[in-house]
Amino acid sequence: MAVIGLLGIYAELVWPGRFAPGLLGAGALVWGSYVLWRDSAGGLGAALVVAAVLLFLAESFWNTYFVSGALGTASLAAGACILVEKPPGIAPEVAIPASILCGGVTTFLGYAAKQGRVKKWSDIRDS
Repeated sequence: MAVIGLLGIYAELVWPGRFAPGLLGAGALVWGSYVLWRDSAGGLGAALVVAAVLLFLAESFWNTYFVSGALGTASLAAGACILVEKPPGIAPEVAIPASILCGGVTTFLGYAAKQGRVKKWSDIRDS
């Protein structure tokens, strides 16, 4: 739920002025954070999720040719599967497809942001 909240807040930053994505994203982020706090996330799962975030950032800043995006997606899926240690936990049937979807979208958006920065600087140099 926290990842959906972050995507909602990101959508608000990309398309300012729309009220719903930011509000729903903030609510989902607060709710997801509360659930993670209540169920006490495991250290290894949290470390894998943080590693996934760092790999997604690397994808948006350096030319990694989707390698760091794929590794970030795998790290996110593994971290989501072992994030909550208590008995119901997060079912792998839910965690893996959601991680692949989120990782794919994030990798594509990181690549698009990198391409936008490259084109912006090439337009400035050409004029």
